[in-house]
Amino acid sequence: MKRIVLVTLAVALMAGPAFGQGFGVRAGVSIDPDQFHFGGHYDVGAIATNLRLVPNIEIGLGNDITLICLNGDLLYDFPDTPWSVGGELGVNIAKYDFPAGYVGDDSDTNIGLSAVGDYRLTLNSGKTLLLEAKLGISDSPDFKFTVGWNF
Repeated sequence: MKRIVLVTLAVALMAGPAFGQGFGVRAGVSIDPDQFHFGGHYDVGAIATNLRLVPNIEIGLGNDITLICLNGDLLYDFPDTPWSVGGELGVNIAKYDFPAGYVGDDSDTNIGLSAVGDYRLTLNSGKTLLLEAKLGISDSPDFKFTVGWNF
C-alpha cells in the first residue's frame, strides 16, 4: 500500500514541472457510506496523448465512519470537449466509531477501484471548476459526487 502512494506521489512530482495543471481542492457527498467528503488533488496533466493523471486525497465524515482515501485517477480526455472518463485506484482507510466498550478492530484498509467521469469548466479567471462522479467497483463508496476547483 505504501508503495502505491509513493509511486503516485513520485510520478506527480516528476511530471508536474513538465505537464502540471496545478493543485486544487474538492468536496462532495458519497453514498454507502453516506458521507460528506473533502480533500485536495494535483492535476499532473497529460502523461500521454489524451491521458491525464490526478492523484488526490479525500477524507469522508459521517455514518459513524471516518474514511481516508488516497487515490490515483487516470483519465481519458475526449478531444475538443471538457469531458473525461477513466478509473481510480486507491487505498481506503476506514476508522469506525464503535460504542464505548467495543472490543475488536476498529479500522480497515482496502484497495479500492472506481469508474470516474468528470466535466471541467474553464472560468474567465483561468481557473478550472470540476464536476466529478465516481461509481465504486470494489471496496470503495458506491457513488461519489464531487465539486473541485483548480488554482
